[in-house]
Amino acid sequence: MTKGKKKVAIVRCARTEEACPGASCLTAFSGRIHTFKDYGDDAELVGFFSCGGCPGRRIFRLIKNLEKHSGIDVVHISSCMLKETPFPKCLHKEDIIDSIKNLGVEVVLGSDGKWLRELKVKQEKGHLKDYEEELLRGSDHW
Repeated sequence: MTKGKKKVAIVRCARTEEACPGASCLTAFSGRIHTFKDYGDDAELVGFFSCGGCPGRRIFRLIKNLEKHSGIDVVHISSCMLKETPFPKCLHKEDIIDSIKNLGVEVVLGSDGKWLRELKVKQEKGHLKDYEEELLRGSDHW
């Protein structure tokens, strides 16, 4: 990812909304840390929304609305959708990611440092999936 003006959205899990105000995601974006570290100061957060509940029923509609009204370059899949503890595991994340990519929008996995820490623990235990190994080697993209 290169520096420059990007229109960014973050999608998060609807099941975690009752407990999570989104502070980690928003702090990471505003501070340009973790998966937002390569964005320039002119990057704009144009959307912060939940998937709408299983199986990600709002994703298509909301991204199409962003395309129409503000533009959208990249969607970050929030850490809560990727983590497997303490949140309920998202059974639809691969379909959600594919649906975003099929709209021609770039996808970046993670929104703060929490998911990366979980990946490292899974690596130590030998429980990583192939795509997770790639992420630990430096790729944020699905």
